[in-house]
Amino acid sequence: MFAMYLVCVLHVLGQGGVVVNTEKLSVNYMVAWAVTLFAYISVDCFALTSGYVSYKSKFKPRRIIELYLIVLFYGVVFLILFSVLNKENFSLNNVLLTVFPSLKKTNQLYYWYFTAYLILFMLSPFINYIINAFDRKKLAYLLLILLVMFSVIPAFMQTDYFHTTSGYSYLWIITLYFLGAFLKKYDVFRKIKSYKLFLLLCASVAFTVCGHIMVNIYYSKYSNIDIESQSLVLSNRYGIYSNFLKPSMFANYTFPTTVISSVLLMGLFSKIRIKSTFLQNKIVSFIPLVFSVYIIHTNKFIFEQVIAGLFEGYAELNPAFLALAVLGSALVIFIVCIMIDMLRFELFKLLKVDKLCLFIENKLIKLWNIIFEKKSGDIK
Repeated sequence: MFAMYLVCVLHVLGQGGVVVNTEKLSVNYMVAWAVTLFAYISVDCFALTSGYVSYKSKFKPRRIIELYLIVLFYGVVFLILFSVLNKENFSLNNVLLTVFPSLKKTNQLYYWYFTAYLILFMLSPFINYIINAFDRKKLAYLLLILLVMFSVIPAFMQTDYFHTTSGYSYLWIITLYFLGAFLKKYDVFRKIKSYKLFLLLCASVAFTVCGHIMVNIYYSKYSNIDIESQSLVLSNRYGIYSNFLKPSMFANYTFPTTVISSVLLMGLFSKIRIKSTFLQNKIVSFIPLVFSVYIIHTNKFIFEQVIAGLFEGYAELNPAFLALAVLGSALVIFIVCIMIDMLRFELFKLLKVDKLCLFIENKLIKLWNIIFEKKSGDIK
């Protein structure tokens, strides 16, 4: 839930237009980027948590079927709503994007996490088999290879050799799934005190923020153009360091300190013990609604026609008020999306969508058995 809230913070700052409208290297710029870089760990936390809690789970196709139906439901609802407001929104391209969000190619990374999660889910039986079959040494070696390939090398060479596109990739989500499962399987956080995790988290985030600001100060001495857009047009005129330091290098899901911060944050939350049964039940009841916060507020129409530039005025506020306004707006988005999805949840319950998903799952299993001549008991 906290990670999803940070996703909302990230989108208020980014898509909402706060970061790009702050004066370069001003106090507001530094505050906006400090919050942004902390919020960047949210996506990694989501993927880590998936591995942390799911590596022993059985493969149940109905879960991804239900998730797709949620995506389809909101896609259709918002397509109809925005088409009524503006008939130009109703087009073949938007219809295809609504029905096939993971297959229709777009210029922007539309529902990229849903697509990455879909691939992760389909591969999860094999991934979980590896996690449970490998001993600590083998799993650690596999993790080392993945992290060096997808995090360390791109960070130090500033080249996307393995096409993880700064973490917007199923390859990176799968890597984090492995890492989260490793942390849980060997109870890595058990002997680490909470205050140590907190101090390390603060140090890691501070290093990321300071690194980002220092690199951008370096480039500001050489150019008057928008330093946030230089990452793709750098040349040797910026000195030898330009081969290894890029203006947006720290704003990256795969950057080592982002990964470290996400691990530390998850470790910190793993130490929390909620004794209240009432509070436990409330949290559990909200869990099925959390992913819909992402589905709702990043829907093509909401993201591009409502959220885009909506909060750019915050860039002119006092630094403290800027931070509070961003955090407050993200909380409003989170709560509103939860409230909307509570209605969807009740509608799905009324329509018995869970039984439909189970029916489809059973049909898929029967089809699998027919094709591969396996008994249903062999499907795990």
